Amino acid sequence: MAETIFIHIPKTGGTTINTSMQGKYWQTEPDFNYRHILPDKSSNSGDIFEEKNWPTYQEHTLFMMLRHPVDRLVSEYFFIRERQEFIRLLRNKPKDLSDYAQNRQTQNYMTGFLKGKKMYDRRPVTEKDLEDVITTIDKLPIYTGIFEHFGDSLAYFSSVTGIKWDKKIEKKRVTLRRPNIVDLPGEVTAAIAEANTFDMHLYNHCLEKFLLLQRKHRGNYSFHGDKFDHIIAYSARACFYEFCLDNKSFIKQNFSFFKDITFYLLNEKQLRDGRQFALIWNTTFLNTFNKFFPLSDLTNQLQEIKEQEDEIEMAYQIGQTIDAFAKKNPGKLSQYKEMTLDKSLVPSLDTPKSTFIKRLFRK
Repeated sequence: MAETIFIHIPKTGGTTINTSMQGKYWQTEPDFNYRHILPDKSSNSGDIFEEKNWPTYQEHTLFMMLRHPVDRLVSEYFFIRERQEFIRLLRNKPKDLSDYAQNRQTQNYMTGFLKGKKMYDRRPVTEKDLEDVITTIDKLPIYTGIFEHFGDSLAYFSSVTGIKWDKKIEKKRVTLRRPNIVDLPGEVTAAIAEANTFDMHLYNHCLEKFLLLQRKHRGNYSFHGDKFDHIIAYSARACFYEFCLDNKSFIKQNFSFFKDITFYLLNEKQLRDGRQFALIWNTTFLNTFNKFFPLSDLTNQLQEIKEQEDEIEMAYQIGQTIDAFAKKNPGKLSQYKEMTLDKSLVPSLDTPKSTFIKRLFRK
């Protein structure tokens, strides 16, 4: 293991690989053998791609994963858009996916990361950067898998590194809610690809090489874990509604309530099932909102939301309703504040979902 170096480009499945190879629940800290993001948001992989350092790295086995640039950027946007430690690095806060993709600081990040640039670096990635990366990949070499062929990539990595993966692998860092690429307008995906031409060239270069090898490396792995498995870890560090509410002032003005319901469910109730957590959270929020603001305009609009089978989608509908109300009624959202937790409005953990629904907005 000490002779390998794993280069983890963000949003390419690297946390899943790192935790699996290390036998850890969560990813390890970046070091010589694990290249990732440092605390200052820079990459520690840049020295690998300097020709003067090749003799050192030829003594190691280097491997990494690439992901289609359009899919990677979409995943990145919906993963970090509510994480202010990243968003504040951008000169202009993006209004939506298209705005994010057209920001020069977000473009060609795979190539920039490999060259050691910071996330959202203000220095644009250059053609020389791309040439350095591709030359290094080919010359060292750096064994490169493809995210869209994850299982076969693991088999490929195993053959070149000797790492033995578990047959059942838990997926990590699943984005709570994001659109599928096929559901995005064609002009949006085309614009993203055009804005990331260096990453597209890098990806296609490595994909072509990988496909020539793929038939020799078939991975029989099963992957488990979905967005609900990420809810507990997500909510332990941020308000559950951060991902679905653009209007963060609503969270701030009800901060005590959101904090109390989170720690009540996680610490006192010891809730560890993400799907159940989301269901109880949504139900408690709606019941609490009705208690504090009965018959208000926003309460009436929340009551009109159709029940969703997917509780993350239900949370998103709640967030969209609040955001729409705030845009249509400037200043009025400030009236909906200082809710507090009433534990009698929190459903029992063993309450059937059908009963939950009947209890919504209970008079």
